[in-house]
Amino acid sequence: MPIQPWRSRRRDRGAATVELAGYAVVVFTLLTLSVQLVLWGLAAFSARLAADHAVQAARVYQADEGAGRVEAAAILNSTAGHGLRNADVTVTRTATTVTVHIRGTAANVVPGLAPTVDITVSAPVETP
Repeated sequence: MPIQPWRSRRRDRGAATVELAGYAVVVFTLLTLSVQLVLWGLAAFSARLAADHAVQAARVYQADEGAGRVEAAAILNSTAGHGLRNADVTVTRTATTVTVHIRGTAANVVPGLAPTVDITVSAPVETP
């Protein structure tokens, strides 16, 4: 006995709604993770920029570690804003090298996920 066309359509009734609900969850999850990735990237970029500027300020002839800290704080305030939280800047100057280490957490969109940013930049000290 052949299947009648109206009976097969009745079995599929509501399937599009269920599929849409399932796909919507996947799309919103991917969108949220994408935004989180972008926020982490911006925080990492700001930390890298601040570390580069701090190294350049601290490596100058007769400069000290304080110059690097001030430069890092200024760059982080102007570029990162609230994107990099709990930023910890460590500047170490020896007779031959300057090392700047910046560590913090990126702003989070996903509850419970706190992506860390950890940047270290080194350069030789200028000599007369």
